[in-house]
Parts: sequence; C-alpha cells; structure tokens
Amino acid sequence: MNLSGTVVPMATPTHGSQRSIDTDALTQFTNRLVDGGVHGLFPGSSIGEFSSLTTAQNRRVVETVVEAAADETTVMAGCCDTSVDDVLDNIEAVDDAGADAAVVVSPYYLGTTQPGLERFFTGIADGSSLPVLLYNIPQLTGNELGVDLVRKLAAHDDIVGLKDTSGDLTYHHRIVTETAEEFAVFQGATGLATASLEVGADGLIAGPANVFPGAMRELYEAYTRESLGEAQRLMREVVTPFVTAISDVPTAAAMKHLVDQHGLDIGEPLPPLPQLTDDERAALTTAYRDISERITKRTA
Repeated sequence: MNLSGTVVPMATPTHGSQRSIDTDALTQFTNRLVDGGVHGLFPGSSIGEFSSLTTAQNRRVVETVVEAAADETTVMAGCCDTSVDDVLDNIEAVDDAGADAAVVVSPYYLGTTQPGLERFFTGIADGSSLPVLLYNIPQLTGNELGVDLVRKLAAHDDIVGLKDTSGDLTYHHRIVTETAEEFAVFQGATGLATASLEVGADGLIAGPANVFPGAMRELYEAYTRESLGEAQRLMREVVTPFVTAISDVPTAAAMKHLVDQHGLDIGEPLPPLPQLTDDERAALTTAYRDISERITKRTA
C-alpha cells in the first residue's frame, strides 16, 4: 500500500433527484483518474458528500472504485461518523469492498476534549480491520486533533497517517517533525501544496485532481525530482486559480460542475447542498477553460 503522492478526494456521481449512486459514471470517473496517473483514490471524502450517503451507499461507492481501479492504485476509503460503532461498521463494509485503508474524521456536532478524541480514535483503531488515517478539519467538525494527541495516536500500530485540512502550515510542520517517519502526513488544503511538501509532507489529498489529475500528479512528481520551477508553475497556473474559483461556493457542488465541464456528467450535489446559480456556473466554467488552455499550451 502506497501512502504518498497525489490522492484524489473523489466526488460521488449521483442520479440527480433520485439521490442514488451512478455506478456507471463512477466507473468511468475512476478509470479517468487512474489513467491520469494519480497515486491514490479517496472515495467517501468531504468532496464526495460522505455525510449525505448511507453506509450502504458508501460501500457501493467503494466497491465500484476498487473494482474499477483493479489494484492500480491505493484506495483510502472514508469511514466517517460520530460514534465508534458506526465508524467500525463503515470500516467493516469498506474492508469487505476491498479498500486498503480507512480515513476517519474527528467527530462533529458534540464538542469534546483531547482526551475524549483520544478515546474515540483509540476505540476505532483497536477494533478496526484496516489501517486508519486520521482526518483533521476543525473548521467543519469543531474538534481539532492537537499535535500532542496526534503524536500519541501515531504510536498506535493501526493508525498510519493523517490528512490535515486545517490550513495551518505551522501545525502541519509540527505533525511532520513530531511523528515517526513512517507516519504518513497528507496536506488537504491544496493551496499549501508545495509549501507542505517543502516541510516534509508525504503527499497531497488534492481536490483539483478530480478535474486535472495529470497536472496534480505532475506537481507532486516535479517536486520530488526537484524540478521546483515546474512545481511552482503548476501552483501558479492550475492550483491557485482553481482554489480561488471554488472559494465562494460549496466545494462539492463546484467540483461536480467542473467534472461535468471536463466531459463527464456526475449529477447535482445532494441535499443539504444547494444547486449552483447560473452566475456561479458561468464563473466556474470560465475558470475551467482558462486553466485548461494553460495546460494545453504547455503540453502541446
């Protein structure tokens, strides 16, 4: 199992108002990402609207992705919920579906403490049949995984990494330096991609890879072969305009529209997310075309 490189937090194709999984589109989408050379797939992510899916739907998503990926890349499946038992049920389901690892976000809604979070994640890791990656996104959950807590949890044999979407580069650097080398640290805030690789991140869980998988794979690989100018160019021409374009709209909704612009209809966002306005769609389409033109010119 590879825990490094560019990983895609996959959007989930759905059948519009039916709120069901479009497995045909998901298979096509997975094939496109694998063909783009990404190093890992993350179904059941925030961009994948995990909180709007049932356990059965999440399992169906993971089964479809695993089958389509055909062992070409690592599958890190989202197993997020607010109780230990529900998370373990999700892990069992995605393990049966063939996932390589489980990604578990800090619990949300109820405020808690660092010892409470330690109980939560230790209980999950003790009962998990898959390696577990922690997921820190305190701006959405209200519960931050502190550096001291991550350091403690990283000592557990079955907790193998962290996705950090806090947007705090100092926090990210401390996690990298205060955990063992084999503990994988991924940056989830793509605007900090090269800065995070500079401080030792193992990889990127990068939303823009849903639309431009080849460019995001190349950004990571350019950095690792010390082609810093190329990595910086991709930040300037792809990542920054992409992140700017989606900053004022719900990310999952924006991503579905952008994937559609890239030639694959994956449906509308699920409730409670809104549908995009005409002005929002137009602005996203313009950004997509501008980024696509820059990529085409560089590869022509």
